[in-house]
Amino acid sequence: MRARVSLSRIKGILLASIAGVFAGCAPTFDVAKLEAVPESRPLIRQVVAHRGSLHNGLPDNSLPALTASARAGIRFLEVDVRLGKDGRLFLFHDGSIKKTNSVAPKNLLGRPVQDLSTEERAQVRLDPGGAVSIPLLSDALRALRGTGSFLQLDLKAESDELVDAVIALLNRAGAFERVVIQVRGQNRVARVRSSAPTARVLARCKDERSLDNAIAHGVEFVELERWITGAALSKAHAAKIPILINVAGSQYDEPKMWGLLRSRGVDLIMTNHAIAAK
Repeated sequence: MRARVSLSRIKGILLASIAGVFAGCAPTFDVAKLEAVPESRPLIRQVVAHRGSLHNGLPDNSLPALTASARAGIRFLEVDVRLGKDGRLFLFHDGSIKKTNSVAPKNLLGRPVQDLSTEERAQVRLDPGGAVSIPLLSDALRALRGTGSFLQLDLKAESDELVDAVIALLNRAGAFERVVIQVRGQNRVARVRSSAPTARVLARCKDERSLDNAIAHGVEFVELERWITGAALSKAHAAKIPILINVAGSQYDEPKMWGLLRSRGVDLIMTNHAIAAK
């Protein structure tokens, strides 16, 4: 059954949220536009585990978190992919090594994570017990083989070099059917399409123009970044393209907002509470 949501109550939550500073990449919707979106049915109904995690104590972007999410039946696992100076693709969200995101030797603190050598990166641990290391993308693909879960690859410090490295790895691993490549640059949608025609693409769209570009290239999914309109929802759904909204890490990441977004036709909700939001 479709969840019934009090718009007045949601509006209060949103107005309170707008006054604050939002964590991570959480969206900041225009309240009036969100309320004006006509009700509609999603094409699909899925959740996306933010940073691949159920946020139940396991480190983000780690193999234990990914396997736990897959075992829980979460199909879409968003992970943050970076290209190291050693040419390897690995999973890590932040741009540098900090006390708040890892356990590492003092000489590595403050260093850009992409500048670490293979040996230096191996010294970084993601948990206080020192048992969880920064995984390679190839390790994550192997860990999820046969689970039915997909990796949604958020390309950090997005560049042509990173896109090409990801496509090359997926070619070697024969893993295109097990990932969704998430890109923001409009020119990179075309780059992925030309280099890997069988790849599934999620285009991050900041406005109507980038949405039109994504639809023209026949992407499999679109994310509306920090905005939502009835026209955008209708346009994407007319092209049979599911829509993702990211609410992870914000005051929006709660049941009433999930219900409101779904009642407006949003297909995929990226969340820190993937089990509850299913």
